[in-house]
Amino acid sequence: MKIAYFSPLNPVKSGISDYSEEMLPFLASYFEIDIYIDKHWKPENKQIKDHFPIIPYDSQSFDPSQYDEIVYHMGNDYHAHKYIYESLLQNPGVVVLHDFALQGFYAERYDETNDFESYRDLLVHYYKDTGQQIAEQIRLKLPEHIWESEKAIHYPLNEEVLNSAKAVIVHSDFVKKKVSEEVRKPIITINHHGHIRKQFDVRKTRRQLGVREDEILLCSAGFINKNKRYDSILSALLEIREFGFKYVIAGEDRGHLLDHYFKGSEADIMILGHLPIERLEEVISAADICINLRHPTMGESSGSLIRMMGYGKPTLVSDNGSYAEFPDYCAIKVSPDIDEKEMIKRSLTALALDPDFRLSVGREAQTYIDENCDIKKCAQEYAEFIKSFPNQKD
Repeated sequence: MKIAYFSPLNPVKSGISDYSEEMLPFLASYFEIDIYIDKHWKPENKQIKDHFPIIPYDSQSFDPSQYDEIVYHMGNDYHAHKYIYESLLQNPGVVVLHDFALQGFYAERYDETNDFESYRDLLVHYYKDTGQQIAEQIRLKLPEHIWESEKAIHYPLNEEVLNSAKAVIVHSDFVKKKVSEEVRKPIITINHHGHIRKQFDVRKTRRQLGVREDEILLCSAGFINKNKRYDSILSALLEIREFGFKYVIAGEDRGHLLDHYFKGSEADIMILGHLPIERLEEVISAADICINLRHPTMGESSGSLIRMMGYGKPTLVSDNGSYAEFPDYCAIKVSPDIDEKEMIKRSLTALALDPDFRLSVGREAQTYIDENCDIKKCAQEYAEFIKSFPNQKD
């Protein structure tokens, strides 16, 4: 079975680039795959370049009849997914929906094209007066963006994408339920895959990061935005006196959000910026405790969270959206609706002061990922689903 596979690849800074580059070698056991990319990109992953045809997408020359199926990976980054969106509208296929709410994608498109009328018309078409209000808020550049608010899950602006999809793959039952309420099409939950664990010199990494032996290393990773709750995290850390720590934040801060939360002079906090995957995993492997909060949820899943748990790290997560689906025994859940800062502070303190507690939660996390997110299992589920319904050539 031959498929056209549309996805960003590195050096495009996207978790979906990493996702695809890790998944593609396993999907190759089931499909003959042509990878379609934006014509402006130059992929850098040697394994992918050596083993797959990589074709710059051109709407005039692309021939869907050459494929049994087309697979589209859709997320919120407009520059990473613009060509994918354009092809999907012309050539329906299987959509892997990495974010339920796509408000950010369309807002970035408006920002790029300055075509307010089309943006407003789309919102009004789906959400009537509320859509008009959302569009006007974006036009006026009001400080509260819908893609960072609880409204996004109720007004996701994913209708175009879902209506063009022949079938949908999601990474959580939370999103599956919401998609099922919008469209009646084949849909399946395939967990975000786990990763092949590597061995690192943890002591060396900790020395490089300036972590003393008596300090706890805390770690957060991924793109930095308001939903990651850094305001609450940093406020909690300022009040901790029970143990010494270093806190590393690995991720691109496109909006310079962290500048609003602290001066950057705190000796116990390090901002590392975007890291290549191997370096990111090295930092995660050296951590004692990880923090991966998301509220409000956009219906996303997190590759960095799967890495943290896969490396056996006790991890704080928000108790909502797809994160709420993890069993209580393998993650420390922080409710965003009570006293978030106090829960963060108490959870970190309990883990820091009790090595056995850290070890127990981390071990359960790793076991859960190994049993439920095995990458070979996920690739097999892709294959079985894609082969289960009529394809383009029928």
